[in-house]
Amino acid sequence: MKDNGTVMEKITKWLLVISSLVFFYTSGFGSFSTLTQRALHWAFMGTCGFLLLKPKGWVGKTFKYVFALVSLATSLYVIFTWRQRIFGIGEVSSLDVAMGIMAIVALLVAVKLSVGWGLTIVVAVFIVYSVWGPIFPGFLGHSGVKIPRLVNFLYLTAEGIFGIALGISSTYIIAFVIFGSVLSSLGGGEWFVDVAYALTGRYRGGPAKTAVVASALMGTVSGSPVANVVTTGTFTIPLMKKVGFPAKVAGAVEAVASTGGMFLPPVMGAGAFIMAEYLNVPYFSVAKAALIPAILYYVALFLITDVRAVKSNLKGLPKEELPDIKTAVFKKGYHGFPLLFLIVAIVLGWSPLKSAFWATILAMAIPLFIIRDFKVWLRKVVDAMYDASKQAVPIAVACAGAGIIVGAIGVTGLGTKIANGLIDFANGNLMFGLILTMVASIILGTGMPVTAVYIICAATLVQPLVAMGTSALAAHMFIFMFSAVAGLTPPVAITSYTAAGIAKSDPNQTAIQGFLYGLPGFIIPFIFVYSPELLLVGAPLKVALAVVTALIGICCMVATIEGYFLTRWNMLLRPLLAIASVLLLDPGIITDLIAFGIIAVCFGLQLLVINRLKKA
Repeated sequence: MKDNGTVMEKITKWLLVISSLVFFYTSGFGSFSTLTQRALHWAFMGTCGFLLLKPKGWVGKTFKYVFALVSLATSLYVIFTWRQRIFGIGEVSSLDVAMGIMAIVALLVAVKLSVGWGLTIVVAVFIVYSVWGPIFPGFLGHSGVKIPRLVNFLYLTAEGIFGIALGISSTYIIAFVIFGSVLSSLGGGEWFVDVAYALTGRYRGGPAKTAVVASALMGTVSGSPVANVVTTGTFTIPLMKKVGFPAKVAGAVEAVASTGGMFLPPVMGAGAFIMAEYLNVPYFSVAKAALIPAILYYVALFLITDVRAVKSNLKGLPKEELPDIKTAVFKKGYHGFPLLFLIVAIVLGWSPLKSAFWATILAMAIPLFIIRDFKVWLRKVVDAMYDASKQAVPIAVACAGAGIIVGAIGVTGLGTKIANGLIDFANGNLMFGLILTMVASIILGTGMPVTAVYIICAATLVQPLVAMGTSALAAHMFIFMFSAVAGLTPPVAITSYTAAGIAKSDPNQTAIQGFLYGLPGFIIPFIFVYSPELLLVGAPLKVALAVVTALIGICCMVATIEGYFLTRWNMLLRPLLAIASVLLLDPGIITDLIAFGIIAVCFGLQLLVINRLKKA
């Protein structure tokens, strides 16, 4: 097959640009009907996902075009026939089943190519489980679902491929990805980094603090830890190494900082929008609940970078090597207005789609008056639209794949089986149930995207956690945070491995360092389950007390991890500080008093050690 690469690349580019324009329009002026919106989104994402491939040889090119056409045809079939099916006009035909099977096969191939084997295998297992239920042992067994019924359920309803996950991808996610892409293309991403450098670069270990601040800012609009590492790490990691940070430390700091963007308001990761849908609450409620955990996470990392700088006697960058603070903050400060507008709009109660639409309009309009060259501006906007849909392809693929899993769970009743099984296994003990949920999230997260992990775990594990005594909000947020930090967990720490590639450091050493620096992210979720005040639920005084004690607990945790905070701590005292940090993070007056007593004892013993060393 003759392949004019240039022509196909142009066709693919404009399909992606048109996709962004279509869904940008729907974010501002209203979506199509549910299945039309989702199927149209998949028509663009599935087709372009294959067209973006660059295979060699006629076999690979034939494969590419065949699956692109299958994705397009099966999506259009849903758009033109769903009304007949939803109103029960006619039985499920052989054509329906054939188109459904082709759609599922094409999706499995797309998942493998865009996401990897992890999610592909999980999706395939759930399909096998749905059809061959009788072969599974114990409470997992069921009578099995006939293939025509399963295909119809997964393909021609809003419960499978075109379920909630792809629905969120076709509305909220694509809208915010467009916003982030436009903001970045027109200079906003570079501005975030410049502001971070100008504010923190001159202080000890400045580039590491810059990485924390810049990654936090970029993470609020990127929604992907790996993408965040690639975007900001390219600048921050070399500078961290330049001022004296070891390569593995530089990579670890960037990986941990980039991961936090998944649960840092106002945008957070794609799972946050799905969480709002599951909980049937405004998105602002989810963002508000995530605020304190995200702040605690970043405070811990910021302190760790400061302690590392003190221990290694690292200095900041010279003033002449830093962006001018006045230029960065004021002269180019217009880049910050769209993000500020987005935050204010969400706080005022605007819908996320409306907020993202008008924030994107601002992000496009303001630079037009600065650039004053319409052709340059238009080229940047077109490039942003292309990049947005290109970035959205793997997200949409993961959401569609997760939709099959959620559909299989629904059609087989597996969710209730797992819920009852987990409650029985944990014997109703909430802490045991949380630990099992953490393990499941981390195991899935080693080979799957954050959003897919969250969807699967939320569909199966929220119900038993709620039954064991936690709130639905805390259960969802617990799963969401562990789905994110799973990327920092050895032996498969994809976020740290990406940072290690930029840092030119040993991937395993970087992953271990990243896991240590990210430990607060593994502890904070347990704390807000038992202390909902950290999710801003409860009386203001109780919330303030919980935040203050949690901050002190974070300081103790930093001292435990690095062996230094205010002073260099004796190795024998660090386990005591670890105990104090856990007690302070745990709610309750008694635990707080015990913790403060332990801290006082540690300081007393530390002073004795220092005095003895001085006398010696």
